[in-house]
Amino acid sequence: MKTLQIIKQDQDKIISLVEHETTHTKYIQKELNYYDKTLYQILQKIKSPYLPKIFVIQENDNHLTLIEEYINGKTLDQQILSKEDVRNIMHQLCECLDTLHKLNPPIIHRDIKPENIIYHDNKVTLLDFGIARFLDSKKSKDTLILGSVGYAAPEQFGFQQSNPQTDIYALGKLMNYLLNGSLEHQNNIPFDLKQVILKATQLDYKNRYNSVKEMDLAIQGKAVIIPPFNHETLKSKLVSLAWILFIFILVVDMEPGDTIKNSFINKLSCFVFIYFGLFLYYNKNLFHKYLPKIPWPILYSIIFFLFLCLDVWFFMWMDSLI
Repeated sequence: MKTLQIIKQDQDKIISLVEHETTHTKYIQKELNYYDKTLYQILQKIKSPYLPKIFVIQENDNHLTLIEEYINGKTLDQQILSKEDVRNIMHQLCECLDTLHKLNPPIIHRDIKPENIIYHDNKVTLLDFGIARFLDSKKSKDTLILGSVGYAAPEQFGFQQSNPQTDIYALGKLMNYLLNGSLEHQNNIPFDLKQVILKATQLDYKNRYNSVKEMDLAIQGKAVIIPPFNHETLKSKLVSLAWILFIFILVVDMEPGDTIKNSFINKLSCFVFIYFGLFLYYNKNLFHKYLPKIPWPILYSIIFFLFLCLDVWFFMWMDSLI
């Protein structure tokens, strides 16, 4: 191999662009002093369009040499992106991380940031697994404090162990940065994506999305929550179940009304109306996505009123048929 350029060099690693002297094919060569050989062996076996192929893994004198696929393209910090580009990038990253998080044990990347992601021809490639690690269920916190400031989750600073929600936190911060150039401010970010970012970057990892798959569905606006069946957390399911039980107790002793004479139809009408308020609350991102300029409390009231009219009309019609 002929070295063409040293891309990065520090006490932990040397990353170089090299070329095969016969075929003139370019590769990335990494010489690592801090590494987990098993992790790279697992990565080598993964067939993912979002990860560079690893061709050679060689260990000598307490350092590891990798020969990886060379991806020609710019990293995210070198590009100006549209909102649709950002959605596409986040979708691909979620698919990539979903593959890693579903391994046994899961692999946590722990260093998701613009400099570690190439976006070329509408395709994402996730780079640099230098501080990635396997999830260890026996440990309560990380032994080393590693990660990039701004993107690293609180648990990476020694409070708890890194887990799949650690990468979700970094994805939220990354999306915030890609949408407006800031890690903190949320100016000009669409309401639905703002809500995704807020949930993904909760300080307590238990309050973030349960998986990157759930986060991806929220980003793409495809997640319709039907309480209490498909909430992302057990807490939300229990709250919904408690609220539905309360509605049931409330309507079970209702007397027939003046508008709807049939007792059962009247109770069912009230139950559906109150249940819709719960459904609307959990699906506010979905509704607000199409009318982002209307403040959510006002939009909620309008939708609720329209549904009330529809509910009364439908069940009055049902009542007239009986």
